[in-house]
Amino acid sequence: MKAPMKLNAIDQEHLQELYNAAGIARDELPYTPAFDAMVEGFQNRTFKNADKEQVFSAIIKYVRSSSNASTQLPPGLISDEQIKQLKVVLSRHSVGGKVLPYSDEYNAARAEFTKLSGKELTEHEFWQAIIRLQGAKRRPPARKKVVAAAEEEPEEEGE
Repeated sequence: MKAPMKLNAIDQEHLQELYNAAGIARDELPYTPAFDAMVEGFQNRTFKNADKEQVFSAIIKYVRSSSNASTQLPPGLISDEQIKQLKVVLSRHSVGGKVLPYSDEYNAARAEFTKLSGKELTEHEFWQAIIRLQGAKRRPPARKKVVAAAEEEPEEEGE
């Protein structure tokens, strides 16, 4: 894992603009041409020689959520048995319960999964398998509007 970047307000704004322009949800960005273009744009705007892992970590840390809605993931490419193997592999390679894309841990987990399962997945397919393994994101509960009780005027005493 590489050292995280510290970004000033202007660099954070550049990263936010690039993320909004990408139009793809954060979890679906890794290993796509849109993310490669985003990294290149970030390097050109900020003159920072950041690698992809550092840019993705900065997105997690500094970027506010946007209207980039996640899409339906394509059908899974791995069997139920391979899903069990993936869970075991990820538990071995996770740092703080997470495996970030472009990290050494991600590459080691992908290599071990390929060796165990015999199934060669591209980096993007392996990332999608990890996202699918985490399951659908929990939607917040719908809040019901409650009508506030009308305030009663206090009665005047002493008349």
